[in-house]
Amino acid sequence: MWTAKDMPQQTGKKVIVTGGASGIGFQVAQAMALKGADVLIAGRDKDKGIAAVAELRRLVPQASFSFGLLDLGNMVSIARFAEAVLESGAPLDHLFNVAGVMMIPKRTLTADGFEMHMGTNFLGHFALTGRLFPAIEAASGRVVTVSARAASWYPLDIDDLQSQGDYRPMRAYALSKLADILFALELSKRAAATGVTSLAVDPGTAKTALQRHTSPVLRRAAEVLISLIGYPLDRVADTVTFAATMAKAGAYIGPTRIIQSRGSPGAIAVPKQANDGQLRRQLWQAAESLTSVRYAFNQESTS
Repeated sequence: MWTAKDMPQQTGKKVIVTGGASGIGFQVAQAMALKGADVLIAGRDKDKGIAAVAELRRLVPQASFSFGLLDLGNMVSIARFAEAVLESGAPLDHLFNVAGVMMIPKRTLTADGFEMHMGTNFLGHFALTGRLFPAIEAASGRVVTVSARAASWYPLDIDDLQSQGDYRPMRAYALSKLADILFALELSKRAAATGVTSLAVDPGTAKTALQRHTSPVLRRAAEVLISLIGYPLDRVADTVTFAATMAKAGAYIGPTRIIQSRGSPGAIAVPKQANDGQLRRQLWQAAESLTSVRYAFNQESTS
């Protein structure tokens, strides 16, 4: 049974974890640091981020941690964060696109006017990855984008990415996670010649702050489910770190057993739509148009 403790040594590698102040992101940051990586956690709450860094330093005193202010729902914030990273001149070995929002009761918009799930979970990470791409390419690095099993539950309508015609909290969340898989697989294909690799990962079932918008009844049901088949919180980094360090490019990684805490992570089947190359290309083009970010391998600078 593979766990994050079996990960190869990561000494000196530079890592960014979005959403690293809590939940899965925090566990990934800790796991990477335990193997020697220098970790920058990124988030929109400065106080929470600073507190998380202090706790991570307590847990892994020998490691290097820092915090960067990043609001994935704000393209200006993304540009500022990426600019600061690029100015350091350091190659970026791993970008973990972990942060997300889930099941917001009412349709809410980001600062740029995007539906909050699609804008934060997908478009924000699309823009961030594109802006950081020169640093990732300099390291022949890897991008790991966190999706969810819910990605297979609803079909994606490329003409209604903002859920204007049909907003339901779980549907909006699931579609943003399907978009993440489409993005990760298309990035793997487009970046192949650059040395950059990309994967999507279903981290499995665990209790995190992501469920805070769900109703008390749903939260209780989720807690029961997690206790039966899910991961304990200290193991939710397993699938994500396996994707980062062990898996082949272009794969979709997740728990390989129903009882997740007893099984190793590995390649799992992607949702049917994720195999649609035309849909992946259409989504990429839509994301470029919405975010005004074009990747360096397109031979055009981000703008």
